[in-house]
Amino acid sequence: MALTTLLVACGEVMVSLTTDATEYQPGDTVELVLQNQGTREVGYNLCVVRIEHQEESGWIHTPHLSVGEACQLPSYTLKAGAEAHDTLRLPAALPAGEYRIVHDVDTLRTDSEGRSEREPVISNTFLVSEEGTP
Repeated sequence: MALTTLLVACGEVMVSLTTDATEYQPGDTVELVLQNQGTREVGYNLCVVRIEHQEESGWIHTPHLSVGEACQLPSYTLKAGAEAHDTLRLPAALPAGEYRIVHDVDTLRTDSEGRSEREPVISNTFLVSEEGTP
């Protein structure tokens, strides 16, 4: 299993996002696992994730949905101690490099202005090699 990055907010929300491997090729399918190790439920939809590419200036968002593709937008609830699974197909033209997946979970709380509070959960990093390169 790949390394995990944890989200910790107020000691109650602890969620991790992991990938099934640490190296992929463009066009591969990534298996995602979202685990809730906290004491509170969180809202999520793993269709709505961001792929980020490591560059000299930092982590840069890389679009992964092609024209005509869309995500279903229902929000699901992940109970304390539970996990959710989904897949993500990497773009076929994804350049080689270091990547990570980011998903904003809904804390199921609202701020002072009544907006939903969301917290980013960042996956382990992984490499994308040039197509045909192991």
